[in-house]
Amino acid sequence: MKKTAFLTLALILAFTIVPQTVFAGELAGVTMDDTIRIGEKSVTLTGMGIRTKTFLKVKVYVAGLYMENPSNDPGKIIGSDQAKAMVMSFLYKAVEGEKLQEGWRDGFEANTPSAGPDLKKRMDQFVSVFSATAMKGDRYIFAYEPGKGTTISLKGDIKATIPGVDFASALMAIWFGDKLGDGGLKSLKKSLLKGM
Repeated sequence: MKKTAFLTLALILAFTIVPQTVFAGELAGVTMDDTIRIGEKSVTLTGMGIRTKTFLKVKVYVAGLYMENPSNDPGKIIGSDQAKAMVMSFLYKAVEGEKLQEGWRDGFEANTPSAGPDLKKRMDQFVSVFSATAMKGDRYIFAYEPGKGTTISLKGDIKATIPGVDFASALMAIWFGDKLGDGGLKSLKKSLLKGM
């Protein structure tokens, strides 16, 4: 009897201490991890939202915001020199590279209109990465590491690292700035700021 009770207790303990994979967010069938690593830092998923386009509210991608020091203040998200990332997981069947590049250019011009020549050059470098069509299921990650820059990963491959906290701020302003251009981006911003 004692042996059976001991075995039962051992099994219960074994199953309770097995680490479980915990996901912080799921939206429109897209799951994002609770935390990811950026260099030596661990950043936490603080919000998710869906980017829609046109009056039909076509679902284009799910976005996730990760921060070292979570905040729902757009100014801190844009301007803080901390580890942070935006993740885009595409829902739409195909978004042509030309459309992606146009969207990035419009976002930079609207939210960072006073960018100097050096920052504009880095913006152009970023835009040039998006020549290929984004397909449903593709995941893009933009991870900023202080002192290093913003690493762009497309479909699991690192494409470029663009230096400067000023560039990281300009990129974040595309989602969290004051000149978002359409209702789909405004709705996305609201969802990301609402938190998990």
